[in-house]
Amino acid sequence: MDQRGYVLAVERYPSSAVAVGEARALAGRVYAPYPWVDHDTVKLLVSETATNAVLHAGGGGFDLICHSPVRGSVQIEVHDRSKAEPRRRPHTAWDSHGRGLELLDLLAPGWGVVPTHTGKGLVFAVTADPPESAYRRLLERVLLGLGGSVPLEEE
Repeated sequence: MDQRGYVLAVERYPSSAVAVGEARALAGRVYAPYPWVDHDTVKLLVSETATNAVLHAGGGGFDLICHSPVRGSVQIEVHDRSKAEPRRRPHTAWDSHGRGLELLDLLAPGWGVVPTHTGKGLVFAVTADPPESAYRRLLERVLLGLGGSVPLEEE
């Protein structure tokens, strides 16, 4: 998944909920000059991965690295101070946590974890035009999780 362009932004954040919002806002500003970038997906995935770093990496803060667009996608990295790989956590439809890796699977297929000297980096790429089928699958999972019984039909 090495689709890194040059570095547009690097920022270190403390391990706090406020820092997650600041990282999300920075990613939004960094990619604002690129109208073809799916800004909502970028901000959602930065928020999810930064939240995981805050909640599960044992403190020490996290770093956000945003790369310039290359071949129709942007690569983003969130580094933390834990060597432990992220793991899926069981959740119900009403839980407010536990869906970050599912979102990465759906919206940034091919995401990965790279070990670093100080912990790990979670690396993902957002394409210019995320497949509508990814959003459809996400919506179906949400509807089914809330008691829905009929998946959305293809148009």
